[in-house]
Amino acid sequence: MKNKVRVTVDDPFWNERIAIVQEQMLPFQWKVLNDKEPGAPKSGVIQNFKIAAGEAEGEFYGMVFQDTDLYKWLEAVAYSLKIKPNKQLEEWAEEAIRLIAAAQLEDGYVNTYFQVKVPQYRWTDFSDNHELYTAGHLIEAGVAYYEATGNQTIYHVIKKLGDCLINKFGYGKGQALPGHPEIELALLRLYKLTDEQKYLDLAKYFVLERGKTPNFFIEESKERRAKGIPSWLDINYNDGFVEPVKDDEEDVSYFVASQQLVEQSVVEGHAVRAGYLYSALAELAALENDQALKEAALRLWDNATTKQLYVTGGIGATNTNEGFTHDYDLPNESNYCETCAGISLIFWAKRMMYLDAGSVYAEIIEKTLYNNTLGSMSLDGKSFYYRNELERWGSKVKKAGRPKWHACACCPPNLARLLLSLDEYIYHVKETASVLYVDQFIGSKVSAEIAGKPFVLEQKAGFPWNGTVQLLINTAPKAAISLAIRLPEWSTTFSIKLNGKLLYEGIDFTINKGYLLIFRQWKAGDTVDFGLDMTPKWIFAHPLVKYDAGKAAITRGPLVYCLEEEDNGNHLWQLSVPVSAEFSEEFTEELGGVVKVSCAGHRDQAYSHALYTYTPHTHKPAKLTAVPFYSRYNRSIGEMQVWTRVSEQ
Repeated sequence: MKNKVRVTVDDPFWNERIAIVQEQMLPFQWKVLNDKEPGAPKSGVIQNFKIAAGEAEGEFYGMVFQDTDLYKWLEAVAYSLKIKPNKQLEEWAEEAIRLIAAAQLEDGYVNTYFQVKVPQYRWTDFSDNHELYTAGHLIEAGVAYYEATGNQTIYHVIKKLGDCLINKFGYGKGQALPGHPEIELALLRLYKLTDEQKYLDLAKYFVLERGKTPNFFIEESKERRAKGIPSWLDINYNDGFVEPVKDDEEDVSYFVASQQLVEQSVVEGHAVRAGYLYSALAELAALENDQALKEAALRLWDNATTKQLYVTGGIGATNTNEGFTHDYDLPNESNYCETCAGISLIFWAKRMMYLDAGSVYAEIIEKTLYNNTLGSMSLDGKSFYYRNELERWGSKVKKAGRPKWHACACCPPNLARLLLSLDEYIYHVKETASVLYVDQFIGSKVSAEIAGKPFVLEQKAGFPWNGTVQLLINTAPKAAISLAIRLPEWSTTFSIKLNGKLLYEGIDFTINKGYLLIFRQWKAGDTVDFGLDMTPKWIFAHPLVKYDAGKAAITRGPLVYCLEEEDNGNHLWQLSVPVSAEFSEEFTEELGGVVKVSCAGHRDQAYSHALYTYTPHTHKPAKLTAVPFYSRYNRSIGEMQVWTRVSEQ
């Protein structure tokens, strides 16, 4: 199945970050995977593969899903090579592929944890053992690398692995559902690559069987415990001891399995698992044109983004389940907002764009990309957040910096593969309409096939610092088509010109579901100039969000801002601002070049040393200075907060 949209990114803001991933992150991560990076925690990944391939001796090291660190790195390298050749990266990738192929068993199975450490427990615990999740990441990496390079070795590896799963699972075969979804997305991707129906059918099985009664995860847990078979958690953390069968039923909402997906209305469970699963749900609904699946995807999307989404685009309110709790429960200090969860939301949003019309999906991609996701990486690309809190103070401040690596290192390579595939999120084309959608304002060139004819457009954008966007048509079909340009909800005003002439709504364009549509017969040389309002604004949470009551956050264009102790002193909760305060803006080379936003406010002062007093506290004037949330903790370690108290005066 051919991709009808080809995009090359060329953007001042994103070029720098893509280069950091290519030149800093990928070589750094390869060193980490080989245990050759000083100061980084041991990874053991490459050594695990060497042991599994019979090229080294030793014991397995790491988590049950340790292999996926290599697979996500390999997928990121594939996207990097697609952008530009790099002999060193390609040599490393070829060595990784050689090891993977050497470790793969004759039946297609490959998983170093179970091949090296506990081969007797292969396929015995689908709830916790991550075998299908790990297989999914290998398939995704393999598809990406084959598409980028045509490498036949990795193609045969993933085909062999995919067929291993086909032979083992599905209707009329062994029953299995992944505790951690991912394989669904991988199988859909393998189906699109090969056009072989069997991969689509198995993906459907994994999506549609989830949550049925009797519940697979409850029954599997009972059977496994009754037989005394340990999970990887029992082996690693409980000396292999298996807890007895529980009288009460297990809470399977963690696995996003309390109901079948077609019946769910409220997002649940582990946020990354949910994001991957709901992504597959949306993609399957679009592929199959299934109304019931579409309605479920729309319901769940609405709940996730209108009741359980952070202002930074993060999802996951608690570390208890690393995921969702209940509507409007959005604490700022104890939140989770895992980097991988934000990435999974971007995956989900992308698939929703093909399922349903409307700019809300591109809006969420923008919000999550520029804030929760981008901010998980330090500006130099050498350290990374796993979770992304919106507030830090007190004893937690000393641990506020980004670690160099993580024992559970799922997030850094996931971030790398997202940023290097940025080209996939800027435009999209609907198969059923002659429309090119401009979803993100990122400098780029797009070549699209619309109504069977080529349409080539170049975009220049000043994001995220100014709201100027220019679209230049290079090649256009003779037939009339629509150019749909997203109108962001954060821009209260806009202007649009065609070849220097101001356009007017209802005469020259229409606005539909958040997109500005210009329908005409385009010609080479046509230029559209689009201007957006980047004035700083307060954003307020719904009154049912307890943690943000009486507070507001500063935004500017797509960016959410935060206060840091570096600019504002400590005890940030003492600061308050009149909602009518005027903002001032200053571009500074600090933090890699950002626009700082300031306003006049107040700082509370104690009336006395008493812990409690009957006399109201006084306050003194204070200047508040905010920086983009993504740039936090790149200068010093101190207090930080996104939400600040506001008053009417």
